[in-house]
Amino acid sequence: MRVFAGGREVEVPTDSNGNAEAVDVRRAANLPNDRTLILQRPSGENVIVPNRGDIKLSPYDRFMDAPRAIRGW
Repeated sequence: MRVFAGGREVEVPTDSNGNAEAVDVRRAANLPNDRTLILQRPSGENVIVPNRGDIKLSPYDRFMDAPRAIRGW
């Protein structure tokens, strides 16, 4: 399935139910391990994607990355 990640359209392999591995999405978006992957839904909802596991994808979903938050410095 083609989704938008980091401002560009990328191809992510999915299974028959439209689920993709979080690792595959990170690899397609070319994200380093120290960045957080965020799923932006059309409703305005933002969801932090775990490092591993399945994600239900839709063609209208967009992904962005952000630095990890470190508190208490």
